[in-house]
Amino acid sequence: MTEEFRRRADECRQLAAAARDAVDRAFWLGLLERWQTLEKQALENQRPMRREPKYRRPPEPELPPVRRALAPSPYVR
Repeated sequence: MTEEFRRRADECRQLAAAARDAVDRAFWLGLLERWQTLEKQALENQRPMRREPKYRRPPEPELPPVRRALAPSPYVR
């Protein structure tokens, strides 16, 4: 993808150099900047934000809920 942006930017640079009118030259140079910005953004998005750890600690096992012994009810015989 970045190669496409770079190719388009080079094309705009050539067209700006060949432009006879200052308005046309400014247009192509503005378009060149846009393609360069897109290329920069694409390169930034390709890089991983952070590395994943090589080894992970296994998850803690789930323990059953703690059960308390209930005192006998005075109402039950």
